[in-house]
Amino acid sequence: MKPSLLGFGAMRLPSDVKECTEMFAIYLESGGNYIDTAYVYGGSEEMLKKALTSKHPRDSYLLADKIPPWSVRSVKDCNRVFEESLKRCGVDYFDYYLIHSLDASNEKSAVSAGIYEWAQDMKKKGLVRNVGFSFHGTVELLDKLFVNHPEMDFVMLQLNYADILRGPAGEFHKSALSHKKMLLAMEPIRGGHLANLPDEAEALLKAARPNDSMAAWAMRYAASLEGVQSVLSGMSSLAQVKDNVKTFANFESMTDSEYALLEQVMEILGKTANIPCTGCKYCLDDCPQNIQIDNCIAMYNESKRGAAKWNRDAMYNAIPKNQQAGACTSCGICVPRCPQGIDIPKALKTVASEF
Repeated sequence: MKPSLLGFGAMRLPSDVKECTEMFAIYLESGGNYIDTAYVYGGSEEMLKKALTSKHPRDSYLLADKIPPWSVRSVKDCNRVFEESLKRCGVDYFDYYLIHSLDASNEKSAVSAGIYEWAQDMKKKGLVRNVGFSFHGTVELLDKLFVNHPEMDFVMLQLNYADILRGPAGEFHKSALSHKKMLLAMEPIRGGHLANLPDEAEALLKAARPNDSMAAWAMRYAASLEGVQSVLSGMSSLAQVKDNVKTFANFESMTDSEYALLEQVMEILGKTANIPCTGCKYCLDDCPQNIQIDNCIAMYNESKRGAAKWNRDAMYNAIPKNQQAGACTSCGICVPRCPQGIDIPKALKTVASEF
């Protein structure tokens, strides 16, 4: 069974079991089958057991999980994390297993802990069907990984029209194609940013396709990229599942005129300063001040998109004072954990000055 074009990223699942159960049921009924989680997605693996794996036949879906190289030091640690993930998810094997978020630092940790060799051993034992990695480094490192580890079956890359048209993602895409690797796309909507465009940009796209959401444009772009087998959508509500299912029910690849419209959208976005946080929350566990980094940045970005001052101020002030951006001590512990390479202390100073 091959991954479906629409993949289900389980990073941002709601806490309601009934809603999650319905979300997965609709997704599977639509023909979707690729579901992605990770050891560090707090509560995600446990929710999958409650809402998916205990309710559907094991051969009706492909389940992907990830090992965090920054949290393991040995093969013993790898085994412990792997066994915990199996237990949490309620399965006895993973269809796809990834070394999580490789960049220069995490790649060194993966080598030091022997993760590459360990993962191949898991594959030989039948506990993993396909081994790959998700990536947040440089194109030079990506090329190096493909050369040094030809045994990797696939790669997961952050591919969306913002990062390709104005960032390095196009080079990552070319590298994966040149090495003939199975390609999965993550963050197609860039943490939700491309689903909430400035009014001018939204009007432009609505004029072309009145019945499509902004998220649908982003998903279609990623799914139209050469070589992409599955596009992961971090669905967090029933409405998002239904919108994505609608987009892929009769999938239409992007046209030349639509690509031109997205270029105009990027020009509009270029006039609006924001912080490129995707809300992954990787930074939160390491913060000694327990600052709500993702929420603080989200409020700032909402402000820059034109949110009403009274509303965005009220939402920001709902964050406890000692967890707001101004409480940051600039220790920098969070910075290595950010897949987007954001200078988080600097960003929080920007947020604090805004509010």
